[in-house]
Amino acid sequence: MKTQTEMKIKIVPERQRLLSRWVMELAAYLQDEHDLSKSSAMELAHLTRELLQRLGEGRVWFEYRKEDGTIREAVGTLCPGISEKFDSYEMKGDSHGKNRWPCEEFTYWDLEREGFRTFKAHRLLKIKAATIVQKHSSMMH
Repeated sequence: MKTQTEMKIKIVPERQRLLSRWVMELAAYLQDEHDLSKSSAMELAHLTRELLQRLGEGRVWFEYRKEDGTIREAVGTLCPGISEKFDSYEMKGDSHGKNRWPCEEFTYWDLEREGFRTFKAHRLLKIKAATIVQKHSSMMH
């Protein structure tokens, strides 16, 4: 008589599940809207998530193709403590509804131009380098 093998269930933390869902939704959007293969869409979605995560942790050098076809080599952040102008920037107006999901346009603070810029996920080429900033205890609370 055969015995049934117990399945081991891996518990995935909620944050990881949400990120996985976000990646899957972005990939599906990219695949539908830009006629990308499933693997290309997944690769771009993962690269986009990684870029956004690194932007929140420090300074990132990355490349994307602009609408006119030229390649933009950007240095950006979304991390407090890197740029005084970013830290002191006050959001004006109501941005509710402007970036409805699914979307593929993401905002970052351009450290060279000292202002917000956007890139589209389907035009993201690569992350060249990232410098992670040590977070201060006052910023963690």
